[in-house]
Amino acid sequence: MRSIQLTRYIYQMGNDLVICVQNENGHIGSIVTGEPYYKNKELHVTYNTWNRLSHKDDCVAKLYVEKAVKKYKCVVSCVCGIHLDNITKEEMNEIMVWVEKDLLCL
Repeated sequence: MRSIQLTRYIYQMGNDLVICVQNENGHIGSIVTGEPYYKNKELHVTYNTWNRLSHKDDCVAKLYVEKAVKKYKCVVSCVCGIHLDNITKEEMNEIMVWVEKDLLCL
């Protein structure tokens, strides 16, 4: 199995956040923006998602957006681009394990 090196950066834009997640072949694959709102006194997140054709990076971006919106109660956009040609199920699992651990540090 190939070594996968992921990085995550967070930038503040006024009161909002931009999160970038990528590997060494990073690019803009998906952008997910979330905004907090309250319904029945409970915090929820509404999403807008944009994917490049045949990209599925939103599955990672949405996890970051949900966690950050609920924690920081602000608008959050995540730009995600993780590219591996012919990715295997094991490699995808490795990425998701990294993401889950990284979300604990958010």
